[in-house]
Amino acid sequence: MLQRGIHSHRDSGMPKSRDGVTGLSSLSPKLAVLVFAVTALVLQAAAQQNALPQQTEDSLIRQALAEYQVGRIEPAVGLLRDALKLAPTNPYARLYLGLFIYQTNPSSLEAQDLMASVQEKFPTNPDLILRLADSYLSSGKGMQVPALLDRSRKTMETNPRLALNIVYLFVRYAQIEEARQELDRLAERVQAALAAEKVQGRENPEATRAWGEVLFLRGLIAATLGQKEEAMQQLQAADRNEFPPQDSPQMKMLAEALSRLEEYPLSARAYRVYLSHFPQDYEARFRLGIVYLSSASFERAEEQLREVCEKLPAMPEVSYYLGLVLVEMKRLGEARDCFERELKFNPASYQAITQMAYLEYAQGDLDKCRAWLDKAAVFNPDWPEMQYVYGLLYNRLREYDKAVKSLERVVQENPTHIKAHFQLSIAYRRSGSEDKAKEHADIYNRLLEAHRAKTLGDDPRRK
Repeated sequence: MLQRGIHSHRDSGMPKSRDGVTGLSSLSPKLAVLVFAVTALVLQAAAQQNALPQQTEDSLIRQALAEYQVGRIEPAVGLLRDALKLAPTNPYARLYLGLFIYQTNPSSLEAQDLMASVQEKFPTNPDLILRLADSYLSSGKGMQVPALLDRSRKTMETNPRLALNIVYLFVRYAQIEEARQELDRLAERVQAALAAEKVQGRENPEATRAWGEVLFLRGLIAATLGQKEEAMQQLQAADRNEFPPQDSPQMKMLAEALSRLEEYPLSARAYRVYLSHFPQDYEARFRLGIVYLSSASFERAEEQLREVCEKLPAMPEVSYYLGLVLVEMKRLGEARDCFERELKFNPASYQAITQMAYLEYAQGDLDKCRAWLDKAAVFNPDWPEMQYVYGLLYNRLREYDKAVKSLERVVQENPTHIKAHFQLSIAYRRSGSEDKAKEHADIYNRLLEAHRAKTLGDDPRRK
């Protein structure tokens, strides 16, 4: 059969023998060797083709899952794309491809479309429900989430972890009313489970921990709304129910919430506990540095921020905040290096530009100070800290009316800006408004006393 296939090419130009078959004997020796070589290659290729099994979408999906399990997500995505080419409607290929693309890019609309296309096929898949909800919220399609959750209601009732994660999702996107509604539904089921165990005289550690997590989420919601008293009550109640665990991501959430509530010593403690389990989380270490800065613990702030800066020098704002710490420590030359490094990575950082203006002010070069401020104003003319440095400049130039105008904008935007109230008292006093000067001096003293109560300081006994 192979000979018939080869000899069917009548126009090959090869000489014929008397019986009509191509005659190798009539070829030159070199050409005969070449023909034998080509024939061998053809036979080998045919044998290999027959030996390899035909790839199917199922085999490609299995290979993709194997790649994913060993952490090779890009090859897994490639294999799933090949599977979809063979079978564009295969629900498993669409499911896994959507989930994997989402993992590499949560904002991917391709991932969203793929996941949505198979949601009815896999209505109880918790990963699909959670990631699709996140995709909708992140892409501004939050109006599609209620229908998704309604279809998933039975799954959420039998899967408390999924229900809790949905609440976390709503909190992260500041969908407070939706978070409360889902949390109230869950709380009823958890309380019922606790009551049933109590009637039977048994303890249910899982239900107790679930109730602690409900209280914790209530605390997060209150913190998001700025309801400090309610937030602290709920978070303390959660702690009594041993939530969050020290080695959990929720410990980081607790630290963030406490920082937002300006409970800096508690926030720093929570961050330290979390970092003892996750020392490579440099974003958390960065936040701890900011907490130390906010609580005037400058040496500890420098320690944390320098570590982050050494590991991730291009991390947004880390050089800026390290510069702020060094300004407070009066190490202005080092601070300048930090702000310049921040501007290298982000030339539009009006925060760093403003601090460059402050450094020129501190060095007495008022013209350069104004030039930097005017540059910052191009990016954000209403930023309070920039207006504060304008106020410093105008006070130094004895243009007190302008100083008052800039500094009033600061305290209107940020009523607890301690230094702005102090500068306002100076500007009003020197412009002849003694009553206003006293008013802001009194506010300054009150804020300063409150701030001292929240600070950690650099007492080595407390490190």
